[in-house]
Amino acid sequence: MRTPSHHLPLSTKIGFLLGWLFFGLAFLLAAAEAVMGRSFITSTNDLLVALIPGKWIAFKLRYDSVLLDILLQTAFQLPGWLLAGIPAGFLIWTCRPHREELDPELYDSLTTFDRLAELAKEDQALDDDPTFQEYHLEDYDDDLHREDVKSAKEYMKDWYPDPVEEDEEPAHGPYERMDKAREKMSIPFDKLS
Repeated sequence: MRTPSHHLPLSTKIGFLLGWLFFGLAFLLAAAEAVMGRSFITSTNDLLVALIPGKWIAFKLRYDSVLLDILLQTAFQLPGWLLAGIPAGFLIWTCRPHREELDPELYDSLTTFDRLAELAKEDQALDDDPTFQEYHLEDYDDDLHREDVKSAKEYMKDWYPDPVEEDEEPAHGPYERMDKAREKMSIPFDKLS
């Protein structure tokens, strides 16, 4: 069941909007980096120097501190779209307004394979090769044994396919072949649909 948007706290709504603003900023920074085209990835510092050189240099001189130096040497060496994209993804995902609670039965059905794989791992049966060569008729109850039952190899030794009847005139096109196949059907074709 969806959570109505009027029941959401204000922080969730603001976080969701901020996430989309960061996403727009990441998109604009990626576009600016593509337009500059200096190298494969342009750092945020180089991008700001190219876009607003006077304001960025004045900002660095005015707020010169150890914290700004650490940021310039670490975080601002990453591309701008990444610096804006990480908080955008986090805020959009965690603050989305219409999150649905997952039905427990649906969750169980979605995780069935994972649970079976975990059980196989516990039993150390992950790489078992399912072959049928290990099964013999002698391993089963005696009342199921019959003398006229042959093994698959013995049966295939005596088996030959039925001879194929040759048509006088071979069908040339696909429609002619379909019509001839329909004529040979035991059930009339118009009764099938």
